[in-house]
Amino acid sequence: MVRIGIVDDEKEAREQLRAAIRRFEEENHVEFAVQEYDSAQAYLADPHNDCDILYMDIDMPKMTGMELAERIRETNGEIILIFCTNLEQFALNGYSVSALGFLVKPVQWYSLRLYLDRALKVLRKREQRAREAQARRIVIKNGAVSKVTDAASIRYVEVQQHYLFYHMLERDGEAGDVLKIRGTMQEAADLLEPRGFVRCSSSFLVNLEHITAVSRMNVYLGEDVLPLGRTYKDAFTREFSRFLAKKGWGDPC
Repeated sequence: MVRIGIVDDEKEAREQLRAAIRRFEEENHVEFAVQEYDSAQAYLADPHNDCDILYMDIDMPKMTGMELAERIRETNGEIILIFCTNLEQFALNGYSVSALGFLVKPVQWYSLRLYLDRALKVLRKREQRAREAQARRIVIKNGAVSKVTDAASIRYVEVQQHYLFYHMLERDGEAGDVLKIRGTMQEAADLLEPRGFVRCSSSFLVNLEHITAVSRMNVYLGEDVLPLGRTYKDAFTREFSRFLAKKGWGDPC
């Protein structure tokens, strides 16, 4: 459930905003968890103030909404900030703390709906990115040790006898460490093929994202050259063509 906070020293303003949020819930068949605070200090003192969206008045005693936003941004870069104010001349300052925008008091229904829609779109995109990142996470087991990594950080996997060699990627994009574990190529393929890997030979499983060139006989990943086996060539070419088409880069043939 999306959590919304309202920080305003004026009770009437809080009630008006909450009523508008309730109307949004009814018209869009959604439900929010809404918490009100009558001051910036009250918000900061609440150990359960982890809101997704925070509406704040700018002109409040002791600590202004802008000061509160600056405090929040010291530790939280994700919360969506929306200012509600009758001080339009200060509203542009909100962008210095990455505020989504501002609503002029008294808050109009159209403006609230517009910014709440935008805020929900931001949250949905974050959730999608989080799901995609989670889907890329894999566990490479080496005996009693389990290493959690992102599949995107694996350039290719090589098998030699009863061992798999995971050729990793450094953060700067260069070739990194090689992880050696006991296992079979089929085990690696079962784990990685759903995540954008394809066999180019009996000994190599390659991440399509890291291929820099393909010839009739070889697959290139920067300076590394992997053989393109006859048995795997058709399936590899088909998957690589699909990958390029999905990226909008055209057909390699």
